[in-house]
Amino acid sequence: MEAEDGAFVVPSGVGESTSGAAAAMTELIGIVPDCAWENVASFAAPSDCYNIALASKRFFRPVSISSDAPERRGGQKPRRKSKRLKSAGGAPPLLLATRMLRVSLEHNLERVLEHSRSGITLDSLKKLGELPEGSAVIAGSTMVQACLGVLWGEGGEKTYGDGKSDVDIFCSAKAAPAVRSWLVEKSDCMFVGLKDSAYECGATSEKMLYAVDTNIHHVEHWGSIMENVGNNEYYHHFGKEGSLPPGVDAKSTEYYKEIVGYGKQCQSSIDEKFEYSLHFTSLGIDLNEAYDVKPKSGGDLPYDFHGEGDIDLVVGRLKDKSGDKKIAPSDLLSDFDLEICKCSFDGKKFHIADPHNTFSGKTQMEPKRRAVVSSYANHFSPPANNKYMDGDVAAFHTSAVIRKVRVDIPSSPFYGRLDFAASLPNRYNPQDLLHDRITRVKYGASIQFHNFVKKLIDRLKKYQSRGIEVLNAPAIPDDKVFRILDLTHW
Repeated sequence: MEAEDGAFVVPSGVGESTSGAAAAMTELIGIVPDCAWENVASFAAPSDCYNIALASKRFFRPVSISSDAPERRGGQKPRRKSKRLKSAGGAPPLLLATRMLRVSLEHNLERVLEHSRSGITLDSLKKLGELPEGSAVIAGSTMVQACLGVLWGEGGEKTYGDGKSDVDIFCSAKAAPAVRSWLVEKSDCMFVGLKDSAYECGATSEKMLYAVDTNIHHVEHWGSIMENVGNNEYYHHFGKEGSLPPGVDAKSTEYYKEIVGYGKQCQSSIDEKFEYSLHFTSLGIDLNEAYDVKPKSGGDLPYDFHGEGDIDLVVGRLKDKSGDKKIAPSDLLSDFDLEICKCSFDGKKFHIADPHNTFSGKTQMEPKRRAVVSSYANHFSPPANNKYMDGDVAAFHTSAVIRKVRVDIPSSPFYGRLDFAASLPNRYNPQDLLHDRITRVKYGASIQFHNFVKKLIDRLKKYQSRGIEVLNAPAIPDDKVFRILDLTHW
């Protein structure tokens, strides 16, 4: 119902009822001025605005000229005044439905960002839109909450009170330096390391999400300068965590000066991380190799490996797996397993994936991932009493399950690493399993595939627990336990 450029498409049948009640409602809707509807939208959830807009063709007319505009909450200055709202590029004026939806999305995104305590605000996020088109977008759970008008607490529950969740930003490799500088200069954020817990690709890592088969190069972890400076300075003086007094400029502290210095020297540790755990060029698994994690020319990169934060900067590969196409943020979103998570904002335009389902709190699971999850969950049998399996046992057990899955689903884009591992020479030696790199890759591939499926199951259940209806969800028995497995466990 909403085009990618942010404009509604008039749905067939809207406003065509001839009943007396409908006629009265249409008349009532028609006498309410546009500015009043915009004020209503500023306090409504986007899903409510979407449903209101479908009630009458009145909302599919251009926004009229008005001297008033909805004020931002808290008495802040209004965003616009006294001009007919027009789309970019000389396009026709925006429809009222589009304007209402944008007002609501902005207000709700502002609220989600505030409660994320990430340091990123709506105003700073709009400055992201000043970068060249196709540089970066915010997506994932932050946008899902904004679309539904809810906040999710740390445990994932739906709440209208205080909630905190990660903020996910997706950018191209070319735009990464500018996006890092935007995080530092416009959002007061700092780099706190590579997020190994999300996309580590070590051959024996129990945390692998099969990043080698996505368009993602790596994930960087970022946090609020204010919170990290506050914790460090307060702990240094008082021996416990706290926050800086109001009015103190975090960037004027000694700690901030130190971490700016650390940032100038962080590349060596990043290179080492890529060399030993994030790519295996010698084995045919290449993530375009490491490139500099740096800001734009002349910018600072405050860095503290021990810092904390809830911002994930997801950086795309230089080119896709074929080597022919440069990766854009939209290509990164294509790797999401749930359609609703593809909703995004680039600082200028909102893109709502499958709006009719999204604004109803419903979504679809990506079909190829769903098929693999369904088959694997059907064939996998946990060990008796859910006992943890040793590494070699886990490798053989998961390999047997995968053989059955490949009978059910002969072709899938997720078998590439399995086939590559199968082509490696068999040098299995229980005493040398953890030291021979080729052997680790060969016998670790099936474990990594298992962990990939387990992660998809965890995300499915997490969103279901948040009230999202996954329309084509595979059946996962509640009593079947899926554990993260590790080839190195003995």
